[in-house]
Formats: sequence, C-alpha cells, structure tokens
Amino acid sequence: MATRTGMLGALLVIVALNGVADAASVRTPNFIVEAATPELAQEFATLAEKYRKEKALDWLGQEMPRWPAPCPLKVTVSMSGAKGATSFTFPEGQVYQSMFIEGPLERLKFSVLPHEVTHTVLAHHFRRPVPRWADEGGSVYSEDELERTRHDRMCRDILNAGRGMPLRRLFNLKDYPDDVMVLYAQGYSISKHLIESSDRQTFLNFVGHGMQNGWDDASRKYYKFNGIDEMEQAWLDHLRKGRGAAVARNPNTPSGNGSVNGPASLSIPNNPDARLVVRQSAAPSQPQLDPSPISRGQSPLMSQEPQGRPAAARLGDPIPLTPQTVPATTMNNPRPSAPPVVLFPPEPLPLR
Repeated sequence: MATRTGMLGALLVIVALNGVADAASVRTPNFIVEAATPELAQEFATLAEKYRKEKALDWLGQEMPRWPAPCPLKVTVSMSGAKGATSFTFPEGQVYQSMFIEGPLERLKFSVLPHEVTHTVLAHHFRRPVPRWADEGGSVYSEDELERTRHDRMCRDILNAGRGMPLRRLFNLKDYPDDVMVLYAQGYSISKHLIESSDRQTFLNFVGHGMQNGWDDASRKYYKFNGIDEMEQAWLDHLRKGRGAAVARNPNTPSGNGSVNGPASLSIPNNPDARLVVRQSAAPSQPQLDPSPISRGQSPLMSQEPQGRPAAARLGDPIPLTPQTVPATTMNNPRPSAPPVVLFPPEPLPLR
C-alpha cells in the first residue's frame, strides 16, 4: 500500500516529467535528470550527485542519506540569463524537492546547480523552511568565485546607494522583499562574514537558535555580541575596510577557517507543515561582471508556485554608510543626512 509520503514523491516526479516526454532522462540514486540529450542528462546527473555529496560534507561534515524519493531536475541550456528554482515540501519530517535550472551551460554547471543543491542540504538539516537570508546567502556562498564576487560588489553598491536593510528586518523576513537583490546581496555578505569569522557549524547553530529563540539571543550565544545591532556594526566595519581586509570578528568569538569539523549539533524539531516552499528571486541588474546574469526564477514545472511577491513584504529602512557613525537598526530610526561613503569593491575576476 502506498504511503502518503511515497505518493507525494511520485506526484513530484510526475509533475516534473509532464510535457518533456521527448527529453533524455537519466536516473541516479537521488535525482531524475531531464535534458535535451542523453549526454547532457548524464553530465548533469553526475554533477548533481557530486555537488550533493560535496555540499553536504562542506556544510554538515557528513553525507546526507539517500532521499526517500529522487529529486526531479529539469535542465534547459539556453543563452538567456541563468536561473533556477527548487520547491520543497516537508511532510511528516521528510523532505521532498523538485528543481529546475536554465541558462548558459557553464553558469549552470558552476553556479546555478551548486546553489540549488545547497538549498537541499540546508532543508535536510533543518527539516523546515530556512530563513530566506540564510538560505539564499548560504547557497550563494556555495557558488563559484565569479558569482561570489558579483554578490560582494552588489552588496557594497546597495549599501552605498542607501538601499540596505537593517539586519533586524532582514533576519525576520518570511518572504522575498520587493527589492529582492537586497536579500540576496546582504544575505550573502552577512552569511560570508559569520561563516568566515567562525565556521559553517557555528553558522548553522546560530540560524537554528535564532529561529527558535530570537536573533539577539542567538548572536549572544554563538558570536558573543550584545545583540543583532552590535553584529551589524561589526559587519559594516568589516566592509568599510575594503579589499583584502581581515574579517572583523568579535574578540571573544572562537576563530575558524570556514570549514566544519563535524555535523552541526543543534536539532530542530520536525515541522509537520507540508506546504510547498519555493526558493526564487528576480534577476540582478548590477554589477555586470558576466554577460549572463543569474536569476533564481520561478519554476515553470510547479503549478502551485506563488505568482509574484505579496504587497505586504516591503523593503526596510535603508542603511547609508556614513564616515563617522553606523546608524542604529531600530525600525523607527530616521535615515541620517550624512552622505554615504564609498566601499571599495573586490578585485574583478576575468570572465569565464
């Protein structure tokens, strides 16, 4: 007799394969990959399993067990801007996912696919929807150097333009904001800062504790700050140092090299809510280090995906960076009148 979770997994596969009967298909222990040719399907099937193992070891210190149902992965190579989306359900403590990626071949292989696979690693660890900033920030951190450099520069541009969002608001976002690249760029920047001032295990524990007990308490427990506002100041001070600056870490925080020494110890109770969760975003408009910008777009395979972002999700008060002070991040804090300073961008990389 088919179980509820088994039927759900089969449904995800059927939905993903609908309308692509002519495409080549390759099945691995954890993926069913659809692509235009058998060779392309095999290449991405191999890469998907490779990244699944690699990113799990990076983030969790151990491989993930085999999924209860293989993840459908639809691959479309095109000359349009690269994009992808991964949809999740969390029934009865299990995790089911469906994925699609589209764009130039090289960007799919080295940027989009590792990004989407990292979403599955974080979902496996927490067994529930992950805070948007950490989910996207951590996934960008898993991409190649070209894309990380793009997001680093984009974050500096956003802050210098006064479009920044206080961390107190960023950390509590339940959906994508109207200015979605603020979430991606700042999410990546603060995730990178926290990971490299400790390690991935501490970062995961911080996120899990923050979801359960609040971000101020999590910042005190794992990074020895007196709350999110002090963490934000340390992060902004680090960005002000420009290229080649050492990570600005709290002197009481243990050092680390960005790698994990073992699986994260925090256990999050299973979420019985089996609603569909989709990771998506709009295309970045700056900076153009690559002629094919990456977009975490809406998947055409999943008819249940949300259409656009709700009007209630609004961009928070901007954080202009002034030469003398870092503004407080309370919700009612007025915007300072001092002009923003220029943060030095990272050194550009050669185009792939």
